[in-house]
Amino acid sequence: MTEQTFKQATFGRFTSKGSITVTEDSFQLDLKGKNNPSWNYSRINLKMEDGKGGVFFLNAQDGFSTVNGRVIYAKIKDSKEQMQIQFADRFNEAVLEHLDDRAFVRVALDKIEVEKDGKKVQVWNYHKFLTVYDAISFLKPRLQTGMKLFVSGNANYSEYNDSLNKDLQIQQILLLPEDESMDDAGFKFKQNVLLTPESLDDSKFEEELTAHVTAKLYYTRKNKQTKQKEAYTLDLPLVIRATEDKKDKVRKMLDKYFTVEEDTVRRIQLDGKFNTGYVSGQVTEEDLPEEAKELIEDGFYTMEEVLKMYAKRDRVDELLVTRPVLYKAQDAKIPTVDMDDETYKPEDLIFTQDEEEPAEETIEIEEEEISEDDDLSFLDELED
Repeated sequence: MTEQTFKQATFGRFTSKGSITVTEDSFQLDLKGKNNPSWNYSRINLKMEDGKGGVFFLNAQDGFSTVNGRVIYAKIKDSKEQMQIQFADRFNEAVLEHLDDRAFVRVALDKIEVEKDGKKVQVWNYHKFLTVYDAISFLKPRLQTGMKLFVSGNANYSEYNDSLNKDLQIQQILLLPEDESMDDAGFKFKQNVLLTPESLDDSKFEEELTAHVTAKLYYTRKNKQTKQKEAYTLDLPLVIRATEDKKDKVRKMLDKYFTVEEDTVRRIQLDGKFNTGYVSGQVTEEDLPEEAKELIEDGFYTMEEVLKMYAKRDRVDELLVTRPVLYKAQDAKIPTVDMDDETYKPEDLIFTQDEEEPAEETIEIEEEEISEDDDLSFLDELED
């Protein structure tokens, strides 16, 4: 059998900052699996708003088997290795002291004063958990409507009943001060994707200033029947929007980074926003109901008065790309876009089953700030 070489999985991160609404359904503890009653789990479904019409639902769930327990895989300090920890040992300090900070879900509700380099500074007072299950239990009695949160972690995607689901792996939750500015609130992502020659659909860009991208995500998993490792891809729909004043720059971005030559698979990391909520559009006379038009014709209202009464609001739920991610390599003179056309080949997206499970390459995903600025002027500075 031909040996299959597995590539690095595409990876993504998310950040979410906003005001929360807590209801009786926001935290549900110790539920039982419908198909597996021995599976005990908790989940969070928390509404966050940015104050500008944007909405984000922080969804996550986690649990364990009451019969078989669970094994937790956690990164060891100063090592690329992982430790296998039994669920019952997840609070064992003798075990936890060997783990890297990134092995934990870190929750901070306030800051404390510590001494650093001879000075007293304020730092987040973290509570650390090995599982989201325990973090959910900790948060339930402590969060209230109107509080402001910053949440970050890894973003994965999966298919369920032929639909694409976000799998948010929460790594950090911060309770922000009451007077925290919400000017930079929002729900953002960085995502590595794969682009092929068929990915970009810009057929309506000129008239609608919108392009659609069907990117691919590359993951690996263990086949439930064969128990062997296999690679697979998911289609990730992305949207790119322009305004009239940025039309030319966005067109340039589409041509340079999203247009891929034949027999090429491009890996590129993208900045974007989870664009969920309602957007307002222009209401015209054709949008008005007949009764409103009749009152205008009979002279009871003017057209202008009636148009002001109606708001055309369309619901959106999309992954909105703002720009490619720039990075500056060591010893490089200028930053470059984080992409390459060499790592993945078309044949890498044609999957075969291997007889033995090979070692998988892993990649560290560092925590980082996601810029608010969606300025595209950097395109003018890059070499053609």
